[in-house]
This record gives sequence, C-alpha cells and structure tokens, in this order.
Amino acid sequence: MRRISLFHHSFQYASGVDTGMKRVSNQDEIISCPQHGFFAVSDGMGGLSCGGETSAMIAKVLPGLICQANIELKKDHCPERAAELLGEQVRMISDNIYEKINRHGEFVCGATLCGVWLTGRHAVFINIGDSRGYWLGYREKNIRQITNDHNMAAELVASGKLSRVQAGHHSSSTMLIRFMGMDSPAMPETFIQELKTGDRILLCSDGLYGMVDDSRLAQLLRVGNNPDLVIKHLIDEANHAGGKDNISAVYIEILP
Repeated sequence: MRRISLFHHSFQYASGVDTGMKRVSNQDEIISCPQHGFFAVSDGMGGLSCGGETSAMIAKVLPGLICQANIELKKDHCPERAAELLGEQVRMISDNIYEKINRHGEFVCGATLCGVWLTGRHAVFINIGDSRGYWLGYREKNIRQITNDHNMAAELVASGKLSRVQAGHHSSSTMLIRFMGMDSPAMPETFIQELKTGDRILLCSDGLYGMVDDSRLAQLLRVGNNPDLVIKHLIDEANHAGGKDNISAVYIEILP
C-alpha cells in the first residue's frame, strides 16, 4: 500500500509478465515507478527484428524521464500539465529511436507503450500502439477501455467497415499505425480519468485482452483485494484460452 505525495489516494498494485503458451521468448516489458505513481506496459513488435530490444530500451530509459517530469509537475500540479509532460517524454523516446535507427533504412525497432500516471485525484493515461488502459469504477458493472487502439482494425471500426467484435479477430488488428519508433514526430494520445476509492485500473498487452473479453476482465479484477492474486488469475485465464502471445498486465486498486 502506497501513498504518493502528488496523488490524493493510497493504492495497491501488482504486475506480471508471462511468455504464454505459443511463444518461445518474451518481448513484453513492465515499467514500475511506484514512488512516482507511474506504471506502463510495452510490447515489442513481433514482426520486427528488434521488437524485444525496443521494449527493453523503453523500460530502461523511461523511469529516469518520469522522475524528471515528477519534479517539474510539482511546480504546476494539475492533470493537464501531467498529460503534457508525459506526452513530451514519450514522444522524445520514440523520436530518438526513429532518428537513430529506423530512419536510415527499413524499420527494425518498434514497440507499443501504454502507461498511467497517478496525480492529484486523477489517472493520466498515455498510449501509442495497441496495448490498452482500462478503468473499472467502484460502482460500475462494465469495464471501460480508456485508450484507443492504434491499428488498422480500429480505423476500419471508425469508418464503419468492421464492428468492434469483428475487429478483435481481424487480420488488420496486428497492423499498427502508431508505435514507439514510428516516423517522427510520434503521436501518443493522453487521457485523463478522475479516480475515486475502489476504482481499478488495468494496463495490458494484446496477449491478455486478445484472449479474455472485457466482461471477463471485469470479473477477474473483482476477485479480491490481493493484487498479486488478480494478476495470477488474469495470466492463467489468458493461457487457458490459448496463450497465443506474451502476456503482460499491471493492476492498480485505488484505496482511501
């Protein structure tokens, strides 16, 4: 249980990564900076030769930038400023990957990134790619996807050519249109969600939500008040459903 100086509530959390049932190696990374109230998942793009190296690079560099941003946020403590700072840091990492590696030939480095920064009474989500951030309100029955998927399937849903259910199993769901290492300037999205006691947050790669539907995710987030057990149930459920990809998840429960 932790209370962060810039965050109004206490919270408890857990995270986990699993190779899954079909993969022989793991390309997912968890980024945990509980002292700053920041958490993220990054999924290396499997179609690229350095996908796993990209997510590992992000996990190494981002915590230091979050520390700097946390110092800056103390001067202007509001969720909109947090979103601005977070976007700047993620964009800088992505653009550096592109300028140093990807712009000189074919794309070899790429990864998703989905994170959340707890500040004040809010959660500031950031996303680029198709890893997801979810929010489950204490009195809400249904879980809500806060972030947008940056893939071709989501574009087809937006244009009315696919339903959301169809998109989940469509081949275009693996075709990312935004990712870490994309053409500069990168275009991460930020989202602000007010939090209350009892709310729950889930960050995960497609290895989880691709195997477990949203209604079941909501049920699993309510299995108890032990975050480690919640993560275990999430990973077990994804593997039981086939475990076709690496599975990464961060679970956060907001306390009084």
